Amino acid sequence: MSLEPLPRGATAMLVVELQNDLVHPSLVGTKGLGGKLAEAVRDRGVLPRLAALLGRCRAVGVPVLYATKERHPSIPVPERPALYRAARRMEAKLVTGTWGAQIVDDIAPQESDIVLARFTSIDPSHGSALWEVLRNLNASTLIVAGISTTMAVEGTVRAAANRGVRVVVVEDCCASFPHEWHRFSAENILPLLADVVPASAVEAALG
Repeated sequence: MSLEPLPRGATAMLVVELQNDLVHPSLVGTKGLGGKLAEAVRDRGVLPRLAALLGRCRAVGVPVLYATKERHPSIPVPERPALYRAARRMEAKLVTGTWGAQIVDDIAPQESDIVLARFTSIDPSHGSALWEVLRNLNASTLIVAGISTTMAVEGTVRAAANRGVRVVVVEDCCASFPHEWHRFSAENILPLLADVVPASAVEAALG
């Protein structure tokens, strides 16, 4: 699948929630969401493929941003929606300043990269400085990869589309659990809002 050239100086790359407490390889085979997401990311080969793409972005001057979901001990977890109620019953994960909240080493941020943490909301479209940063970067095209396809990724894509931002979703650098949810979103929802292409097409479009 081909992709129109991505404009230099107007394109940014966003990596969503690929953090240790969610996808670190050591979680594979463990109980809970982290174990399932880590397995999905491993089985799809997301990390090595994404590492290569990030390297290409940096090489051609495309800014690399990371969106992280973190918990601050002083900020209570909301009771709504239901997703948060489930989180309240679980052991604290993604605590800011801990190893679990950090990006996995395979795609660790470099000195020039930007990490956008948020402590509230379901996806990076709210509660982070994403839109302000993109505006300051003069970025009108956003490449998106990460987890979960049906939650944080899809939510970010919808919000970007609402703002008139061109979005490119790197399908083989995203994952969700169960995989059927990822496939449904990638085949039926995301194409209505964005270009949905493999990493190879993005690399080719970067020139």
